[in-house]
Amino acid sequence: MNHIKIINQFREELTKVTREVETSVAMGHFDINKICEDLFCGIFKELYGFGNLKNLNENERKNFPGIDLADNYARVAIQVTSDRSLEKIKDSLGKFINHKLYEKYDRIIIYILTRKQTSYSKDTINRICGGKIGFDVDADILDFTDLATKAANATPKTLKNTVDILGTYLRGCDVGLAEQDLDPPEEPSEILTANMLELYFPQTLYIAELLSEVFESKKVRNQRKQVGSYVRNLERSVPSDYEVSNGRLITFHNLEDRNNPFEFLIDRGTVEPFHPKDYYSIDEDHERVFKSLLRFCMQQKLHKHRVFWDFRERIFIFLPLTDSENVRTETWIGQKKATRTVFERKYKRNEPKKVLSTRHFAFSLNFLTVENEWYVAITPDWFFSYGEDYRQSAFSDKLLSGLKRMEKNRSVFDQFRFLCSWLRDLDADDLFSEDAATFPHITFGQTLEFSGSRSLNEDLWEPLVVIDDGDSDQGRLGLL
Repeated sequence: MNHIKIINQFREELTKVTREVETSVAMGHFDINKICEDLFCGIFKELYGFGNLKNLNENERKNFPGIDLADNYARVAIQVTSDRSLEKIKDSLGKFINHKLYEKYDRIIIYILTRKQTSYSKDTINRICGGKIGFDVDADILDFTDLATKAANATPKTLKNTVDILGTYLRGCDVGLAEQDLDPPEEPSEILTANMLELYFPQTLYIAELLSEVFESKKVRNQRKQVGSYVRNLERSVPSDYEVSNGRLITFHNLEDRNNPFEFLIDRGTVEPFHPKDYYSIDEDHERVFKSLLRFCMQQKLHKHRVFWDFRERIFIFLPLTDSENVRTETWIGQKKATRTVFERKYKRNEPKKVLSTRHFAFSLNFLTVENEWYVAITPDWFFSYGEDYRQSAFSDKLLSGLKRMEKNRSVFDQFRFLCSWLRDLDADDLFSEDAATFPHITFGQTLEFSGSRSLNEDLWEPLVVIDDGDSDQGRLGLL
């Protein structure tokens, strides 16, 4: 049995458990939480090496305060819950501290059976902890995506044992296959990276009917454009992260809140909250509208960071941080700290006040799902402009073709890695922004990687030339 198949099997079956929990909780059936305590006790034993982990609620015959699982030898406690809210995190930590469990356990992990929030207030949690425990929001609040990442780096035997545990829970299966049965490659394996980045968005979508006066007629061809025109005529403004379909406004903004930015456009009595999947899974047209909403969310997110959407070329281009600047560089961390030039304006040598060329780093995006998980596919690109409004240069095609002929696989891959790092860094900026509490944000996870691939002999390849100034460490081969 191929190792990659077991990784895929683990991911699929863990996702099934997550969906089952979500459905049961939505129906008000919370008994599944108790069942999952035993399931994840076994999974954490295998993946994290907590060999003495036990279910306290089963062995102690009572509901242990604030925790469900514990390894007294490793001094680790785990709370298993389907409630992902900050209030639940605070409650669990509060009980852990009030009962002085920190004297017995050095670490508490909170495992969310559904999907954890994109962010939690570190300041709030630090106040709850009061210095008595060192609780890391990023490392100690886990969900199925964290287990999937852990499993990707597990040994074949550990991974197979974990899959057996999941199989027993879902359908019952025989435990078998030794590590030598997993067909490990004779040569060192290689990690292949797809140009795809995990995408997370708010788990509530709001839809409302627009007021009749918004439209000049019922046969408006571009309803979103008409909404924009109506807003401008009123000399007002709204954020761009919304879509319009069949006379309805669709957004992640909480339309039930009377202070929402679209309040003057919508019929309040028609506001309905939806789980995003309940909308985009209806048919291809609804999925297309949802993907369009995601793109508008990206435009809203990137605009304040001076990255402009060129609708003619359908790409995002980096602008200077101020229009007077001639160079813009961004610092990022791959396997080492590096900088990348994302905008450069050059002048003629004999006419130093006349612009010779203006080059922008750029990229296109495509939204797609893989095994019910959302990803954004990123393709690095370049853009050449002229003028103060950064219109496409008449020589753009010639300059672009010459530049791309020089680029090799390594440099393109480094461009992709830079974009992934840069986009994830924006999440931190958004988290601490003034509107973080009220403004819905889309966020990013890890790149999609496949381990266990056969190693390739790079000596047979044409030497790779890096023409840009990014991080050029030799970690992986390139994009799929």
